Amino acid sequence: MKIKSLMAGAAIALATSMAAMSAGATELVTNGSFETGDFTGWAQFGDTDHTGVAAGCFDFGCPTDGSDLAYFGPVNGVGGISQTLATGAGLYDISFDLSNNGGAFFSADFGGANLLLNPPGEGVTHYSFTNVAASGPTTLSFSTLDVPAYYTLDNISVTAGVPEPASWALMIGGFFGLGATLRTARRRTAAAAA
Repeated sequence: MKIKSLMAGAAIALATSMAAMSAGATELVTNGSFETGDFTGWAQFGDTDHTGVAAGCFDFGCPTDGSDLAYFGPVNGVGGISQTLATGAGLYDISFDLSNNGGAFFSADFGGANLLLNPPGEGVTHYSFTNVAASGPTTLSFSTLDVPAYYTLDNISVTAGVPEPASWALMIGGFFGLGATLRTARRRTAAAAA
């Protein structure tokens, strides 16, 4: 009876994992497109002069999701926004849309690890980082210094990452190994009972 319970549990675990992956990932960022018209969900830090949320286009940046975007233009020191996310141990996918209108400094960080530092160019660029590790609640932050121009930011997203194919193969192989072990144990039990 224990063997059947273990096999059933393994099958349910595999089915649940596969269903969760195909159902789509849950968004962890609050107000990632600034559609509240302000920084709700975000903590501002440092120099917050010339920083805010605007409806429509602002300098070289236009909203890429919804009608609002955030703009950053601190000139007296580094300033920015951060949000602590309810991440657990695992891998996460992070993306955002950024416009650099000649800013002096930009840094995007996730849990203290730098994702992007001083990107070049003007116009809106979509940045995407896959399978970034976290071990618990993690802070996502964006820091800027913009003498004399602005950065705009929109469409910020953090979702659980998809395991790499090697991880899936290892997990499925483990289930097959468990099945083989359980079959062997069942045969030995049957042979001992006979």
